[in-house]
Amino acid sequence: MVSIAAPGLTKIGFRRDVRLFLAALVGFLVFLILLLLILLQNFLLSSEQLMQRQRQILADAGKAALDAIGNEAGDSEVAALITTLRTRYGALAIEVTRPNGRRLLSGSVGAEEETARLERPSSAGPMRLWFDASPNIEMRRTFGWTAAITIAATVAGTILLLLYLPRIVRPIEEMLDHAKELGEQHSDVEESRYLIETFKSSIARLKSQEGELKRLHDREKSRADDLERMTATLTRSLGSGFIALDSSGNVIDANRAAREILRITPARALAGAHISEALGPSAFAECLRSAFELESSLARREIEARFGDEVLTIGLTTVPLRNEEGGFLGMLALFTDLTPIRSLEARVRDLQTLADLGEISAGIAHEFRNSLSTILGYLKLARRESLPDDALMRVRKAELEGSLLSAAVESLLAFARPMNLERRPLDLRQIVEGIVERLPSSDRVEVRVEGDAAAIEGDEALLGRAFENLIRNAIESVEQKGGDGSVTIRVSDQPVPAVVISDSGIGLDSSNAARLFLPFQSEKASGMGLGLALAKKIVLLHGGAIRLTGEKGVGATATVELPNMPSGV
Repeated sequence: MVSIAAPGLTKIGFRRDVRLFLAALVGFLVFLILLLLILLQNFLLSSEQLMQRQRQILADAGKAALDAIGNEAGDSEVAALITTLRTRYGALAIEVTRPNGRRLLSGSVGAEEETARLERPSSAGPMRLWFDASPNIEMRRTFGWTAAITIAATVAGTILLLLYLPRIVRPIEEMLDHAKELGEQHSDVEESRYLIETFKSSIARLKSQEGELKRLHDREKSRADDLERMTATLTRSLGSGFIALDSSGNVIDANRAAREILRITPARALAGAHISEALGPSAFAECLRSAFELESSLARREIEARFGDEVLTIGLTTVPLRNEEGGFLGMLALFTDLTPIRSLEARVRDLQTLADLGEISAGIAHEFRNSLSTILGYLKLARRESLPDDALMRVRKAELEGSLLSAAVESLLAFARPMNLERRPLDLRQIVEGIVERLPSSDRVEVRVEGDAAAIEGDEALLGRAFENLIRNAIESVEQKGGDGSVTIRVSDQPVPAVVISDSGIGLDSSNAARLFLPFQSEKASGMGLGLALAKKIVLLHGGAIRLTGEKGVGATATVELPNMPSGV
């Protein structure tokens, strides 16, 4: 027996089958609706016939009651009877026409279209009965509206089905078109089965690809995690500050060195915050924000930035990040704290300057000393001769001036002479207290020593000489101003050992403070200008720093900072 394959399900065949199905469905629904309307109409007719039959029975019962009283009954008796009958049978009105022509009416007759009238002959006279026909009318009206609504709904539903038929069949037709792109159809396979098989094979292929993609994703995720760990380790290990910004100027990451340089606490969250909000108001944040807005590259830009009471020198390098199309992706910022390097460079420059000045001074001092020795020798010889009194007085004055000049030359030679430090553990407070005790006391100047012990390693004699020069200058400044005043010496060891000498003397102009550390720059009439220069040389040789600040007419402050004692000493 030869089997015949079922015809393929083409687009036209599928659309025809759908239409046939929908036509059958609509026809069946129309048939049911018509059947229901017919049944409803039959029920309406049956109800009207039943009501009509009940009215006829009531009319016959009323006729029998009138026949029972006969023609001899009076009008009042007949009127009472029809009233009783109307009440008992629920009629709207009952009328009897007597043989004498008088009409007896009980109740009221409504509109003719809303009443149903029945007539019966009786021995008391012809009888007419009126019943309420409004229930019949309401039933007909209800049936009419129901039929109209049902037919209208059927027509509207049919139209909607015809209108939405393309939408119903279009997905299947598109699936048939796309199925041919996924696999070849055999001639003996029905297209519906071909569509199902293609769908199943596509799902299986997608699941297989999903597994492969998941495997690739896991591998790439593992690589990304390794790269992220490597990047995080590299970022943490950087000795320089590192900040990464996205294309909106928000901080993506910042390493520990960046927080330490910019004085940002570890508890403060930076990720996701804008540059201005994350870094706060500072010259560094302004420079970085400007470079980001201009998308510019900076190479070792040095910035003087203040963070609280500290002024730091920061070297900033920025690298804009761009994609293959040149679009701006963000920026990397690398920076380091150059403050110690710049301080060291300044100390080296100062030492070099002092060394150069010392070399020059030594040469000049040697020349002066040789000439002064010869001049003073001749002056001594001249005093041995018999000279007039006025000439002898002039020789003595010349000898005095020569002696003063010789002392200045010796001081200059002492400044130029190389110094060898004999380091040992010292206490700055003890050194300062010993100097204050040795200096002559003054009723007009009060000298106070405050603070705790501060341990350092240094040369006691040289440091004592430096501090003595500074304290003497402070006392002389107070005396030069006139009146009573004070000199306060504060010793501290945090964050570094320091001695701060403040006075209420004549003060100084802070803009000229650097010049006062050079030789022969004294503002005192009797000074030679070597005390501050010598003090700075001693402090620099100990690896420290010295600063002068003040205000004219108010006072001055000399701050000496020395390095901490090395561990293990």
